Amino acid sequence: MKRFLLLLLFFPIFYSLAQTKVGNFHFNDIDTFGDKELMLNGAGKRDNLYVLGLYLDFEVDGVQDGIMVADKDETMAFTLKSSSHISNKKLTEIVRNGLERATDGNSYQYEDEIRNLIAILPKEIEKYQIFRIVYTKGDKISLYKNMNLLGSVKSGIEFKQALFKIWLGENPVDEKLKEDLLGTAETNPVLGQWKTYDKKTGVAISIIQLYVIKDRVHGSINRMLRQSERDAVCYECQGDDKNQKVEGLVILKRLREDGPNKYVDGKFTNITDGKVVDCQIWLDKKDENILNVKYKGGGGVHKWKRIKDTKDTKRIDLRTVKSF
Repeated sequence: MKRFLLLLLFFPIFYSLAQTKVGNFHFNDIDTFGDKELMLNGAGKRDNLYVLGLYLDFEVDGVQDGIMVADKDETMAFTLKSSSHISNKKLTEIVRNGLERATDGNSYQYEDEIRNLIAILPKEIEKYQIFRIVYTKGDKISLYKNMNLLGSVKSGIEFKQALFKIWLGENPVDEKLKEDLLGTAETNPVLGQWKTYDKKTGVAISIIQLYVIKDRVHGSINRMLRQSERDAVCYECQGDDKNQKVEGLVILKRLREDGPNKYVDGKFTNITDGKVVDCQIWLDKKDENILNVKYKGGGGVHKWKRIKDTKDTKRIDLRTVKSF
């Protein structure tokens, strides 16, 4: 699914996040819940009460998969951002009414779990507060305010299914919100992981991750392919990049769009000599799995090859990368 592939392209950093905007709120395209990294599948708003984002680590093909997502015994999460004040009474009403709808009037079967969940709800929700509802596979439902754990409810899969069907079931609290949570999106084919090669010998050098921040394309070194270069340091680099590890270094910066699948006016950092030069990139017209990369002093056009299967590639945590 295209949305799934798109979200593999983004990784969180502290100061410049790859994000999706819903109204005045932003959701990280990839976020960490406990020790689990999950991808934003979709986000939408519920009247003027809150905006909600659904985080998964598996494919969804659209709104028809709502029941599948709710029923699946896999770690997943909602991030809720309040857009108005919600009292504890109103919050309790939302939970109980939602569960009644989700279970076709049979929520009494889960009364113990419901009471335990209500017990850990905040006394009130103020505007702009952030909450996370996290289901841990085969274990529990946890509620967080910001990053602080409010409490957990030991949950069998049945209660988890009922809870998630409040938003994803056949009778959700908001049909449009359900569509937004389960919707798909077209990908930008320039983004993703690309393997670079020595222009003279054809030997593979590294894996580069391309991603977008504020409408500009950037690229970082995900992995050096030679074992001996995994811990290499860019002693010749300039500014904040000087003496930084090569793996994780942002070597493509601020490329702007200039027509279909072409980006120009960026900067390229050559890790061999530390020089920062002008660069541009564009997809090959005959094969979109080839990315043409041209930078000053590079000896012509370099051809990077798309990595289609990312299962065996290391995910770089861009929280270690300095903002720019």
